[in-house]
Amino acid sequence: MAAAIQNVTVDITQLAREPYMRMQTLRDLTVIGRVLTEQATAIGVPHDWINLAYQAGYEGRKADDARRLPDPRPVTRAMLIAQLHHQADTLSTLAAVGPVRRGRGPVTAPAAEKLSEHLRLQWLRVAMVATAINVTEDETRGWWPTDPTRWHSRIAEIEQQSAPDQGRQWRELTHRGSVREARVRVAAMRMVGIDLTDSAPHQLPPAPHLLEAAAEIAWCTEPLEFEGGAHIGAAITATGIDDTHAIADGDTHDLPPPPLSVQPHVEPDF
Repeated sequence: MAAAIQNVTVDITQLAREPYMRMQTLRDLTVIGRVLTEQATAIGVPHDWINLAYQAGYEGRKADDARRLPDPRPVTRAMLIAQLHHQADTLSTLAAVGPVRRGRGPVTAPAAEKLSEHLRLQWLRVAMVATAINVTEDETRGWWPTDPTRWHSRIAEIEQQSAPDQGRQWRELTHRGSVREARVRVAAMRMVGIDLTDSAPHQLPPAPHLLEAAAEIAWCTEPLEFEGGAHIGAAITATGIDDTHAIADGDTHDLPPPPLSVQPHVEPDF
């Protein structure tokens, strides 16, 4: 990964010196360099290696197999786990934003396709990083939401945003630039040999279609839960009956999401 950063930096440096540089190519290479750096950091490549790669690239030196990197400085694992948890959270948002958007009006086919691809690529990103840093079952406990209540909370967060904020979030998640960057991230990890062949089950989130199904079920059942609960509570209050059996707290059950087990296997093609 450090070698890739170094070689891209060489290309950027050389292109920037050309009198008639190709601006689009320069922008693309700059994005690739940034994404490579972010992804290298996410899988624990030491910062001193990344800095050395940048320095060598600025000097115009391509990476080769003969070079030796210094002993790495320690990488803070808690930071890697926190970053991965944030990406797992983004994965859930990608699954939940679709039902909310469709509930407010028609969604164009291109936007739906972009969202679906972004969800699939984010799934790969999370699974591949989890595999690369070998997260434990304790570290991922509670990350993959299976309880409909948690999906209700996620959907409520999206619904409670202002209309402009919802629009900005939708455009960000379905923008072709965001999807293109997601492709580069996955390609970078594949390039350095990260795959899901030997991933442990707890390192793989539920498959994208299962996340989408769970979010859709929560979207469909949420109004029934909240409206029904409010109506029951109001009715009990009106009767003056003491709620000794905690009926008002809700004893209703939403339909559960589909099974969310995922077995380790060769990287799936969603």
